Amino acid sequence: MVMDVDFTRRERQIVKVLLEGPTTAEKISNRLGVSRRTVLRDLPGLSEKLGDLGIKLCRKSGKGISLEGESDSLERLKQELEKSSEEEGIGPAERQKLIMLFLLEKKEPQKLYSLSQEFGVTESTISNDLDKVERMLSGYGLKLVRRPGLGVFIKGPERNIRQLITDLFYEHFDETWLVRLMRENLQGSASENVINRFFGFMEKEWLKEIEIILKKTMEESGINLADSAFLGLLVHIALALKRLKNGEAISMDEGVLSGLKETREFQLAARLAGRLRSAFGMEIPEEELGYITMHLLGAKLRGGQEDFRELFAMSHREAVKASLEVLKEAGRELNKDLAKDPRVVEDLAIHLKPAIARMKMGMEIRNPILSQIKEEYPDLMSAAAKAARTLEKRFGVKVPEEEMGYIAMHLGAALEREGGKAGVVLVCPSGLGSARMLASRIKKELPDLEIIDVVSALDLEKTLVKHPEVDAVISTVPLEEQRRPVIVVSPLLTSEDVECIRAFVRKGTPLGRKSQKEQSTCEDVVFKILDGFLLEKIEAKDLNELLDAVEEKIRLSPRVLSPLEIKRAIYERELKSGTAVPGVGISLLHARTDGVKAPLLGIFRLEEPVRMENMDGKMEDVEACVVMLLPKDSSPQEVERMGRISAALIDEEGFAELVKSGTALDVIKALLKILR
Repeated sequence: MVMDVDFTRRERQIVKVLLEGPTTAEKISNRLGVSRRTVLRDLPGLSEKLGDLGIKLCRKSGKGISLEGESDSLERLKQELEKSSEEEGIGPAERQKLIMLFLLEKKEPQKLYSLSQEFGVTESTISNDLDKVERMLSGYGLKLVRRPGLGVFIKGPERNIRQLITDLFYEHFDETWLVRLMRENLQGSASENVINRFFGFMEKEWLKEIEIILKKTMEESGINLADSAFLGLLVHIALALKRLKNGEAISMDEGVLSGLKETREFQLAARLAGRLRSAFGMEIPEEELGYITMHLLGAKLRGGQEDFRELFAMSHREAVKASLEVLKEAGRELNKDLAKDPRVVEDLAIHLKPAIARMKMGMEIRNPILSQIKEEYPDLMSAAAKAARTLEKRFGVKVPEEEMGYIAMHLGAALEREGGKAGVVLVCPSGLGSARMLASRIKKELPDLEIIDVVSALDLEKTLVKHPEVDAVISTVPLEEQRRPVIVVSPLLTSEDVECIRAFVRKGTPLGRKSQKEQSTCEDVVFKILDGFLLEKIEAKDLNELLDAVEEKIRLSPRVLSPLEIKRAIYERELKSGTAVPGVGISLLHARTDGVKAPLLGIFRLEEPVRMENMDGKMEDVEACVVMLLPKDSSPQEVERMGRISAALIDEEGFAELVKSGTALDVIKALLKILR
């Protein structure tokens, strides 16, 4: 049997679960990280596809769901699904991380056969994976033990094990995702296998309660933790409680613990532990309090509230001296006098106080945007690395790359302050509403930018004469302007647009655009967009179900190369900021992605409204979604035409209502008018 049936990714996942034996829709939904309703919706189509292979999908009351067929047919199906595991998005690197998490979750040794069954690959592949896992574990002071006849397991100190779990966690979660996870009824992303595995190490139901207890304790103590510090402590506590529940206690050097007990933060940790004990019914050892204390001592507190006199007594004067040394050394590397601005010196000094304390205590320093800093600002990272040597010499510490990244951010801020605010003119010919929306987005995302005026393309020339101080023009349409740099953006101001503008502010020249296709004529672009237009009704309760429904509807479009890539791009865009147009009841799900080979426009009307975040950061009911997808190498005309559609929701009277309830013919007529 050659499997020529086109299973979706989730259908393949469901079949793999069913091949293990009879089960229920609830258990399948838990394994896949989707709702039970989503699983039930997939079953009829899956049953039809399996029927073509001579396999029956059975649903019996009291027994659940199972597969029935000839044993050789079921075995061949299993083998074919194994071959497609790579296409399903689980590459070797991700599988190796999953193996580490699986071994840590299962206390007893695991045989190669069970690992092979768990991950759907051969024992030989598992053996090769374990070689790489062994090397990764050694970097954490952990050992992979392989004993013939017994199995494979991980051995090492509890502190190192937690460090590994935490590092893997932050490799797949960011702060925004974690906030959404708690706010949206703890619904995770079904497409991330590692993320689904993480909740073997935390009780999902506990997260909200821990958040409430932590917030109350901090507020009563007058401590205002930065978001990153608050979420870092929340994750630490959630992991610690689950490990304690499983009998995995952590140890700490007695001398270090004794010193920590003398601090006010230890007393705060004790009060926090008392509330956690009452809520979850478990004793929290002093060693655990010690690690919570280290988090509190190392946290960056807003408003300069840090006080480390009780530990590693470091005066503000000493922090300022260290800040000056760093800025002078970095300035020599960048050929700039960075130490002359008192604000820059003070900001870096405030940052260095807790950072030095963390380094002295051997605590990890996490920088979620390190890779982005290294890629976008290699010159600042190089300067920061050299400047960090002054800290190593002064304090006898090892400065990790993550801290160098934070220093690089301070250097970048110093350079931007040296140059003052960049003045720009906005050109937005689509209308006043879209101009205001763009201006509002720029002020929110780029506070160091001064918007001097908002004009039409026709008025640009006289505006530049009137305002010679203008540094650049930001426009939603391509312009033939030679006197000032022109940065072309979407009316919605995408993340790519923000980075482009930031690059100009720092370097004085716009970020070079990627190569684009040859320009198309207006009519060609309009036809290309409308030719693949979709108007569909969908049913969803939340964002995850909405994206699942959209994915299924666009899957058959010849313009789609990868529905999964599209879903991932839209989801990542949604995490960055809300996409619902305030007060309109419509969400703009847009992305430039490798998941499409041509522009794709669709309107998806919801059977019942879904609560989503709008562009002002507030929640509102959404009745319809406008999906606008462009290839990454789209022409300026394609970008500009798609931008007109989003602007029309505000500027064109009646268009929003057409999107929500108009006939297909009326919607297309309106789109033709807008696009032409």
